Amino acid sequence: MYFVFSVLGLIGGLLCCTGDILFDLKGKGNEKLGTSKNIDSNWLKMADRRFGLSIVLAMIGDALVGLGFYSIGMQIAETHSLTGYLTIGFGYFGVMAGVFVHSFLCIQALIYKGAMMRGNLQIADDILEKIYKQIMPTFLLGYASLLVPTVLVIIAILNGALDVPKICILLNLIVFLIFGTVCRKIDPVKFQDLPGIIMPSFGLSMFGLIGMFSLI
Repeated sequence: MYFVFSVLGLIGGLLCCTGDILFDLKGKGNEKLGTSKNIDSNWLKMADRRFGLSIVLAMIGDALVGLGFYSIGMQIAETHSLTGYLTIGFGYFGVMAGVFVHSFLCIQALIYKGAMMRGNLQIADDILEKIYKQIMPTFLLGYASLLVPTVLVIIAILNGALDVPKICILLNLIVFLIFGTVCRKIDPVKFQDLPGIIMPSFGLSMFGLIGMFSLI
């Protein structure tokens, strides 16, 4: 059963990647607008259904990622119970926060599109700035929560609690985030969207992959 959960965790992460693409693949000519630069001008060109589908994929994907956390956490708990249970707990909290934040980001785009039908950027900015300030603490807390199982899994690999090659410590959220950031620094235009926008979700899928490797 743990193997099945790990497979589902991998699939869940990839579904989240797809949801990220639907929401955040903005294309050429996009400009950051608003007080906090949290508005993308190209949202106007994107179909409403993209944002709705993105929310659905995030909801399903994060639920499956949670199963991946459960699988890898229980495998770790067989020899290091506290580490395993902390992996599950922080992992579940992180993915719950992820669904919440992702949904609000998609709703922001729809609010902006609706406001701009009347050609009023100021109203859109005023509304979205209030929303942005309220969801940022949850966003940061959720990200911080996901860093905990990332570190715990690295420790579990190094101390042998997970029977996988040590090179698997590179298959994690932090490494992929750094990779996406470096790509944008190298060429901000070419790598404006991909691969950076999917790196966090791709990192989540690795919990499932490592869990699978550990059971093979």
